[in-house]
Amino acid sequence: MVRQQHIVIVGAGIVGLSTAYSLLTRGVHNVTILEQETVDHIRSSSHGFSRLLRFEYGSDAFYSHMVRSSLKRWKNLEYRTGQTLYTSTGLLMLGNDDDRDTLSSYRVVREMGLPIERLSQDACASRFPQFDRRPYNLCLYNQEAGILHASTILQTLRDLILDLGGEIYESCRVTRITNENQYYPIRLHLSSGQAIQADRIVLAAGPWIHRLLPHLYLPVRITRQYLIYFSGLPISDYSTGTFPAFIAGDIYGFPIHQGCNSWVKATSHTFGVPIDPDNIALQDNQVISSISAQIRELLPALQHAEIARVDSCMYDVSPDEDFILDRLPSDPRIIVATGLSGHAFKFGLLLGDILSNLVSNTEPPVSLDRFRLSRFSHARKYQKSSVA
Repeated sequence: MVRQQHIVIVGAGIVGLSTAYSLLTRGVHNVTILEQETVDHIRSSSHGFSRLLRFEYGSDAFYSHMVRSSLKRWKNLEYRTGQTLYTSTGLLMLGNDDDRDTLSSYRVVREMGLPIERLSQDACASRFPQFDRRPYNLCLYNQEAGILHASTILQTLRDLILDLGGEIYESCRVTRITNENQYYPIRLHLSSGQAIQADRIVLAAGPWIHRLLPHLYLPVRITRQYLIYFSGLPISDYSTGTFPAFIAGDIYGFPIHQGCNSWVKATSHTFGVPIDPDNIALQDNQVISSISAQIRELLPALQHAEIARVDSCMYDVSPDEDFILDRLPSDPRIIVATGLSGHAFKFGLLLGDILSNLVSNTEPPVSLDRFRLSRFSHARKYQKSSVA
């Protein structure tokens, strides 16, 4: 009997769990996930009530087509599990003729054959009176958009992985990796003093990626982001079915939806200040106040709403905001997934398939040219990653 390789995945966020699930469904049985805290822990970039699934990426049709592939995967997972993982909400996009995203998004999404409408000001006011449209002269509405129930998805994938025979070790922090000789297994050293051997590893550690590859100097910065929840709004005017998910510039948000305690959730995609992921900082009330003021300008009724909750999360941001999904040049047994830049959750199952293809040396479902680490070689010379 041929010995199956031992695949170890570091990180049990959406990318790590999706990769394990993909490998297990392809018949790779010796799969282990190491998670430094717990699945769906509050500091995880994947944790939370919801994530937005939208097709609007400006002129970048590559990502729009990836969204289509991703949505099929989410619906298939829903069918398999009987869980509600996705709720259709539609998306209202407000912008102007001279911005770089709105009109080009309309053209790309329309060419894809999706049900996107360009609304007149009067039609937009009639259908979505909650918004102050005065700063904008373009109103787009796409029915094919919605909410991914993030924490439910993480817990569902965890249960599936265990049912399929995968292993998940929580409270299991990797402190360093040794891989001096490619003829010997990789060793992952744990904070407990133990070590685990692996034939191949996938590093999906989110904001902690620099802890694992300290000598590689990846061009990824870690930022703090805030999510704001508003209470006291009439449910009939702000819930799914009446009120859409929305984007206006860098502001985006969600209707009242399942598990969200009758709150409207909104935030800014503008990248926050760089942080150390292990330093628990106090909330920056000035940043929160600035974001909430922008949201309230867009949705005037929120002037009278209370802020019921503020969550913080972390982004791992690449210079071009494209993902980094690649083998390390110094050791192709080590695969890294980073630079997810705050927009990766919607692609979770697709990214899992891509990474499992890299593990298995098989053809991925999309071209990886945009995700190669080598695209940054002109700006920075990477040091050898024998992270001993």
